[in-house]
Amino acid sequence: MPILLFHRRAASAALAAAMLAVPAANAPIVAATRQVSVESLIYDLKHPDPLRRQAAARELGAAKSRTATPQLVALANDPVAAVRREVELSLELMDDGQAMPGFITFASDSENDIRARAVASLVNLHVPRAIGIDAALMNLRERILSRSDRDLELMVEPDVPVDPAVITTLRARIGDSERGIRRSAIRGLGILRAAVAVPDLLQVVREDRDAGLRFEAVRALRKINDRSIGGDLLSLLNINNDAVRDELIATLGSMRYGAAVTELTRIVEQAKTADSACVLALAALADLADPASADLFDHVKNDRHEPLRLYANEGIARTADTKMVTEISAARLIEKSARVRTAQAFALLRFGQREFLDELIRALDRPTTRDLAKEYLLETPPAERPALFAPRTANSTARAELADVLGLMGDPAALPRLQEMALDSDKDVARAATRATRRLSTAGTSQ
Repeated sequence: MPILLFHRRAASAALAAAMLAVPAANAPIVAATRQVSVESLIYDLKHPDPLRRQAAARELGAAKSRTATPQLVALANDPVAAVRREVELSLELMDDGQAMPGFITFASDSENDIRARAVASLVNLHVPRAIGIDAALMNLRERILSRSDRDLELMVEPDVPVDPAVITTLRARIGDSERGIRRSAIRGLGILRAAVAVPDLLQVVREDRDAGLRFEAVRALRKINDRSIGGDLLSLLNINNDAVRDELIATLGSMRYGAAVTELTRIVEQAKTADSACVLALAALADLADPASADLFDHVKNDRHEPLRLYANEGIARTADTKMVTEISAARLIEKSARVRTAQAFALLRFGQREFLDELIRALDRPTTRDLAKEYLLETPPAERPALFAPRTANSTARAELADVLGLMGDPAALPRLQEMALDSDKDVARAATRATRRLSTAGTSQ
C-alpha cells in the first residue's frame, strides 16, 4: 500500500510534549514582581477589572496549574477580547482535556485569532504526543498547522475517544470566513477520522474555488478511508488542478477502489514523461494489484525513471507472478537505487525467498527505505508472521520501527514479542512497543 500509511513523499509528522507536574492549589507562583498563590489567582479571575482577570489568566497558564482549568473555561464568554485571548492561550498551556468545552466556545469567537487557535487546540487534545523514533519537539500549534505533505501519519489513535461535539464544531468551521480556519477544520476532521464529515468534505472537493482547500479535503478523506465514496472521487479525476488530481489518484489507490483500474491505466499509458500523475497512477495500480495490470508492470519494471521501476516491482510482488523470480533477482544485482532494491526484495519475499524478510527489516534502519519496508512488512501473510515476530538482532532504530509495524498489523500473536520489546533498554524501542501493545489491545476489544 504505497500511499495509505507511509506516503513516498511524506516525512513522519513530529509531535512530542512532556507532561509537566501540576502544582498544588495553594502552591505559590512567582510572578514578575510578586508571589501569588494559585488560589488567589483563581479568585482574581472573577475580578471586575479586566486587567486583573487577564493577568490572573496569564499567570495561571504560565504555572500550568490544571486545578484552574474549570475556572478558566468559565471565562470563555468574557466580554473583553483581551481576557478571552489570554484565557485561550492559558488553556493551551494546560494541555488538559478539561479545557475542551472552552475551546469549543472559543471556536465560535468573534476574534479570528482566538477561533483559529481554538480549532487547532481541539484537534491537538486528541493527537499522539509522539510518532515514531524521529519525533522532535514542536509547539502546540505546529501539531495541527504543520505542512500538509508531512502529516499523513498524523491521526488519532484508535483508543482515544473523540467527543461528537468536537466534530460538530469542526464541521461548522468549514464555512468560516477565514481561510486558515477552514483549512485547520478540514485537516482536523481528517486527523480525527470523522466519518460523519464525509459529505461536507466531498462538497468542498466538488464545489470550493480554493484548490488548496480541495486538496486538504481529499487528504482528509484519505485518512477517513470511507471506501464507499470511491466512485465520487473517480468522477473528479478530470479536475483542472495537478495537486488535487494527484491527491485523488493517491486516495483511490489507498482505498483499493478496483473500479479505478481502467482510468489509472489510461493515465500511465498516455503520459509522455514520468510526471506526478503517471507515477501516482502506477503506485495506485500497484496498490490495487489487479491481474490485468501485470503486463503494464512487466513493461515498466526496467524504466529509466526510478519511481516507475519501484512501483512496477511493487505491483509484480502483489500480482505474484513467480515466473519473474530469476529476472528480478538478476535485476536486483545491478540496481543502483536502494528504494527499488527494497521493492525487489519485497517481490522475492512474496515469491517464497524467506531470506529477504531480514533484508526488509534491515531496510527499516535507513531513512530512504524505511517507509517502504514498513508497508511491505505490514503485508506479511499470516503463515509467514511467526518469522516476523521472532526475536532477532537489529539496531535500535529498526527495532522501534518494527514494533510500530507489529502494532499496526493488528495480529494478537505479536503481543508476546511486543511485551518483550516494551522492556527494551532503548527508550524509543520501549515506547514504540508500549504504543503498539495498546493499539493491539484496543483492536481486540473493538472486535
